[in-house]
Formats: sequence, structure tokens, C-alpha cells
Amino acid sequence: MQEHKLSISFDTDVTVSDLLEEKTLDVSSLKQDAPGGKVRDHVDEIEALDARTDELAQIANFIKVHGATKPTEADFVPKSQAWGRNVKTKAQKLAENPNYTERRGRPRSSYTKAVTFVLVAISPEGEGKDEFKRAGRGRAKKGEKRLSFTLHHTNVANVSEGTYTRDELVALIRKSS
Repeated sequence: MQEHKLSISFDTDVTVSDLLEEKTLDVSSLKQDAPGGKVRDHVDEIEALDARTDELAQIANFIKVHGATKPTEADFVPKSQAWGRNVKTKAQKLAENPNYTERRGRPRSSYTKAVTFVLVAISPEGEGKDEFKRAGRGRAKKGEKRLSFTLHHTNVANVSEGTYTRDELVALIRKSS
């Protein structure tokens, strides 16, 4: 870091205010962005205008060589979803394969789902005859016994109403049509 020192000799009859009025002080260091750096020059307006006219001339030369057109309404029409790719329509796919069905998303990796049931009634005939109903959302109530069964995904909607025995729920792991 560079330090600047200002020393004033009081042996003469010159006061500080006289020195400031003379405008002979070197204030170039105050204009510097960094100590020891170049003194900032003010931009000459004539040079700035010349630079702008040069830039406009370069743009005009580019237009002469490559040409330029005004935008039309066709330029603002949105592109189709299939723009840039060769995508077949549903009709074309059906023409190739009459059994074609449109699928969205990623393919299933699992066809089973774990579903929680509440024990409603204990059967005296055995554990396989106990009755269960679909459990509600949230935690189990005090004293409520919940069991999870793995079902085929097509049977999940069917078991939402009514009661089922343990044997029936175990059998629903396979797809029933």
C-alpha cells in the first residue's frame, strides 16, 4: 500500500486556504482506481462518436454481404411439438400395428402393491378366516391391529370397500380378471 504525505511549510506567509485556491495541488492520485495504476482519462466525445459510426458501418457492410429480411407473420407462428424430430402420429402407428395402445410414462417395474388392513373380527374357525377391512390414513388407533398384505395392482381398488378374510387377501396377489 502506498501512502501519500502532504507536508506544508509554515515558514512562509502562505496559508492552507491560499494553497487550495491556487489549484496547483497534484490531485491525480485521487483519480486512480488503484494506487500505482494509470490515471483515468476522460472519454473524448468525438472519439466515442467515431467508434459508434465505425460500428454502424460494419453492420451496414454485413447486411450488404449477407442480406437481411424483415420478420413476417410466418416467423412468429409457434413450431409444432414434433419440430426437429421425425415423430409418427398415432394414426400412422395404428396403421402399422392394429393392436397399438398409447402408453405414457415409464413402464411398470412392479405389479404388486403393499396395502394395509385393519383386523375387524377374529374368527373362531382359524386364523385364515379373520376378517379385515382397508385401513384408513394415518396412524392406527389405540388397540387397533394393522396388517399389510401384498396385492396385485389391479385388485387395490376392489378391496377398498367391504371386508375380506385373510385367505381372500392372500389370493389377491395374483391378477384376477
